[in-house]
Amino acid sequence: MKSRLNLYVTALQAVYIGLFVAFLLNAFTVDVLFAPPALAILRVPSNLREIGLLLNAPWTQSLRIYHIFLLTAFTLGSLNLIGLSRLESRIWRSICKISSFFGLLILWAGFIFFMLPFLIQGADYNPVYLRTSLIYAAVTFILFIVDLATFAVAEEYKAES
Repeated sequence: MKSRLNLYVTALQAVYIGLFVAFLLNAFTVDVLFAPPALAILRVPSNLREIGLLLNAPWTQSLRIYHIFLLTAFTLGSLNLIGLSRLESRIWRSICKISSFFGLLILWAGFIFFMLPFLIQGADYNPVYLRTSLIYAAVTFILFIVDLATFAVAEEYKAES
């Protein structure tokens, strides 16, 4: 059972490192290598303007929410990665579980944020914005599943100790 749990820990560590590398490459190469119309979906979500209108707030408020979401998700993901590599320590295992729990809350809120155009009735949306919302919601949901697996592994590791 312990060897299977170690395999899950290694797989989750690989997923976190892969996600960090992918997001860093995206952040630094999309704007440098490709002109603005190309790969626009990988830049700041184009639907933030529409979400701002839904919330009766300026679109800069939506952008601020998006940036807070990114910063929080990056911080919690970093804590999860460090916690996964130090699960033998009771303190780091607790930190990993707490950061995973808060990650679940933040990622669920992010998922709802990106799904707003689908949840609010009576608004006419551009299909490009709907597609963008769906893609970002899917990425957020995948991150939610990874975070849930991290919480489960940290909890199971406690039971094994």
